[in-house]
Amino acid sequence: MSKNMTVEKTFASAIQNHQKNNFKAAEDLYHQILEIDPNHIKTIFFLGTLSVQTKNFDRAKQMLQKTIQAQPNNVDAHNNLGVVFKEFEEFQKAKDCFEKVIQIQPKHVDALNNLGNVFKQLNEPQKAINYYQKAIEIEPSYINAHQNLMDVCEKTNHITELKNAVSNARTFFKDNPIIKLYEGILLSRNEKFVEAKNCLKLISFETNETNKEILRVSTLAKCYDRIGDTDKAFNYFKKANLLSQKTKIKNFDKNKYLQVIKIRKEFFKKSNIKKWPTLKQPDNEPSPIFLIGFPRSGTTLLDTILRSHPLIEVVEEQFMVEQLINSLNQLPNSKFENIKEIENEQIIKIRKTYFESLESQIQNKNNTKLYIDKLPLNIIHVGEIVRIFPNAKFIVSLRHPCDCVLSCFMQDFELNDAMANFLNLDDAAHLYDAVMNLWIQYTSIFSISGIL
Repeated sequence: MSKNMTVEKTFASAIQNHQKNNFKAAEDLYHQILEIDPNHIKTIFFLGTLSVQTKNFDRAKQMLQKTIQAQPNNVDAHNNLGVVFKEFEEFQKAKDCFEKVIQIQPKHVDALNNLGNVFKQLNEPQKAINYYQKAIEIEPSYINAHQNLMDVCEKTNHITELKNAVSNARTFFKDNPIIKLYEGILLSRNEKFVEAKNCLKLISFETNETNKEILRVSTLAKCYDRIGDTDKAFNYFKKANLLSQKTKIKNFDKNKYLQVIKIRKEFFKKSNIKKWPTLKQPDNEPSPIFLIGFPRSGTTLLDTILRSHPLIEVVEEQFMVEQLINSLNQLPNSKFENIKEIENEQIIKIRKTYFESLESQIQNKNNTKLYIDKLPLNIIHVGEIVRIFPNAKFIVSLRHPCDCVLSCFMQDFELNDAMANFLNLDDAAHLYDAVMNLWIQYTSIFSISGIL
C-alpha cells in the first residue's frame, strides 16, 4: 500500500472516531499520520480542533496557528484559535480571530456568538447583545446564541431585552428547560414570585449544567424569601452554595484571602508605624476619595445617592487600588515591607499610576467634579492607601453585621478567593470579623479623613 493510501485510510478512520467523540483513538491516529507526513494540513487542523475539545489549549494553539499559516482563509481554524485565546484570557487576540472569520464569512454564526462572548467578558454588554442578536437573525434556531443573549441580559439587568429574548426563544424552543429557566427569572424580576417559583420547580439541570442549576436554585431561594417562606428560602440558598462549593470553588482558596488580611493585621501596628519616615502629599495634588465597606453593606445604594449630585462621579468596581498594590510589589526586593522605606520618587511614580488608571475609567474628565473610587473590599488595603496618599478620604458604609453576613450568604457572587468565604454562614461571619477588625485597627493607628 502506498504512503498516500495509508495516510488517507488512517485519516478517514481518525475522522470517524473524532465524530463519535472517541477522542483518544482519534488523537492516536492523527499522530500516526503526522509521523508519516508532518505537513498533512487537514490532520494538523483536526488535531488542533480536537485539542480545543479536550482542553489541551497549548497544543491547540500550535496546531491552529500552523493551519492558518498554510490556509489563511480557513475560517474554522481562526474561530477555534479565537476560542483558545479566550480560554487564555487574551481577549483582544480572541476578538481579532473572530473578526477575521466574519471578514471572510460575514454570516458565520459561531464567530458572531463567540464575539458576543468576548464582549461579555470585556464588560461591554450592549456589544455582546448586538452580536448574539445578529447570530439569531441569521440562524433563528441557534440555541447557544439564544442562551447567551438571555444570560447577558439577565446579568446586566437589561430587563426589556430579556423579555424580548425569552419571547423570541420560546417560539423556537417551547419546552426547552433553559427557556423555562429564564422565564422563571423574568417572572421573579417582575415580582411575580409565586408564578416564578411554580415555573422553576418544573425543571432541573444535570451535573454537566451545574451553573444553570445554581441559577435556578438561587432564584427559587429568592422567590421563597419574598413570599415569606423563610425555611424553604434558607434551604435553597444553602443548596445553591453547596453546588457552588462542589464546582466553582475548585479554582479558589478562601484561606488565601484571609491570609492577605492576617498579613496586614500583623504588619500595620503602632509599633511599626511610628518608625516610618513622614511622607507628605503635595498641596496641588487631589486627595483621592474611596467608598469602602463590607460587601452587601449598602455601598451600591450610597453610590446611587452620591452620583445623583451633578458634581460627583463614582467609578464603580474597578481595580485601581489593585494596580497600586502591584506597583508596590514591583519595588526593589518585591517585599510588602518595602512600604515603610518607600522613597519620594517611588511614591510620585505610584501616585501617577493610580491617577492615570482612574482617569482611564472617566469619560470627559471635569476638574470641578469629585471622583470617588468605589470597591467595598478596598477596606483591607487602607494601610497601603494611606501610606501612598496621606490625605486620602474614605466614605465607609456600615450595616448591621447580621444583615451583612446573611445577605452575603444569600448572594450569588462571581466567585474569587474573597467571595469563596460566603458559601456558608460561619465562613461569612469569620470574614466579616476579620475585615472589620482590620478596619478598626487602621482607624486606631492612622489619622483617617472623612469617615462616614
